[in-house]
Amino acid sequence: MLQASVLLLIVSIWFPGATRIAGTDGSLSFLLALFCALVSIVAYAETARRLHRAEAALATAVLTISAFIIVLSLLSMLYADNPMRTMRAVFAQVFGFAIIPAVAAISTRPNGLVAIDRIVMTMIIMSAATSCLVAIGLGDARFADRAEGYFKHSNQLGIALSAVLPLIAAKLVSSRRHRIFLLICLLAVLLGLVKSGSKTNFILGVAGLGTFFGLYSIYLVRRKQRSVTVIVGTVTAPVLLQASLVTLQFLNPRAYNLLALQLSGGEAHSVVSRQRLWSISIDLGLSHPFVGVGAGQPVGDIAPHSHNLFIDSFRTLGVPGIALVSVMVLVVVAYLVSAVFSTLLGNDKGDYATEVNVMVLGTSVSVWNYIVANQMSDSFGPSTAAFFWLPLALLVFYRGMQRSLQSGLDENPKLYAGTGSQLFQR
Repeated sequence: MLQASVLLLIVSIWFPGATRIAGTDGSLSFLLALFCALVSIVAYAETARRLHRAEAALATAVLTISAFIIVLSLLSMLYADNPMRTMRAVFAQVFGFAIIPAVAAISTRPNGLVAIDRIVMTMIIMSAATSCLVAIGLGDARFADRAEGYFKHSNQLGIALSAVLPLIAAKLVSSRRHRIFLLICLLAVLLGLVKSGSKTNFILGVAGLGTFFGLYSIYLVRRKQRSVTVIVGTVTAPVLLQASLVTLQFLNPRAYNLLALQLSGGEAHSVVSRQRLWSISIDLGLSHPFVGVGAGQPVGDIAPHSHNLFIDSFRTLGVPGIALVSVMVLVVVAYLVSAVFSTLLGNDKGDYATEVNVMVLGTSVSVWNYIVANQMSDSFGPSTAAFFWLPLALLVFYRGMQRSLQSGLDENPKLYAGTGSQLFQR
């Protein structure tokens, strides 16, 4: 039941505009998330005992901070101009309580590894399916020069696709099966990113792919594996970058021209408008430094949010809000940096260990992509929040497996292939 609910949740988050209830985007996703949270949080105390200490500490810290953000958001209903919009911030945090405990609970059950792989593949399939719908313009996924897919804004589609790209790349290089299918999915998502017209997320998506493959090359070099692959990748990387720019120019000349203007030092309208929006948001935060204007409140008639995670937190929840968000981001970034360095510097070998290590790198870059994207786009909105929590939950899972392998708990990987709990036990 829990696994099926998580899979349905993953499907629904790609169609927030099509899963609305009473006119509110993503309502079905929120109801599924609430159900997952209620089911999994009850048994989370027992599940946490099976996690490695570091993973349990991270999950507890992040969810505790989320709980404080929810409390502040609900309290802000007392003074917000539009009290109902405060639930936007609450919805975004509820996804954390749904996804992290649910993924942890699923992974510690028999056949937990198979279930996690099913979650990853569902994410990949849905990202490719959405990109294909965008490419052909079916339903609400119409394309002029900025495709929204089934999201409210094209930036939201760009955030979702750029966050999933490293995950697809990691699965592509680590999996022994379905490589042609995964390659097609990777190309489809790149096409969807081009079609979205989101310049920031196009750059971030391509840079994220480059970062992942760069980390993967370092991983191979340190272990003296696949030297030919590293050489070929080094040679083809600039060619692929140029090919992606040519594709953007051909399929979305408007986005390409604006990107070229920004890279040449010019001032694009979107950049100027964001700077003005940030200035207004900071002034609003300074006017209400201790409580903010209320969670989820729009920036006057200009925009629904501040297009920057930290500035929006300061504007809506004041100093306490930006402090909580800053601590959460610092904790998560420190964790993923530690995971990357541990992966690159570790000495564990074997096909099974390689697959786990590559997935650690991929999920780390996915989390990083989402955090960076929210400095220019969605401000951790409820329509895209799941694309932060899902890669983070998967990172916790693969990092826990990695620790087990590095500590020698898995001398015979095949023994544990069907029981996730054995891999997590200390």
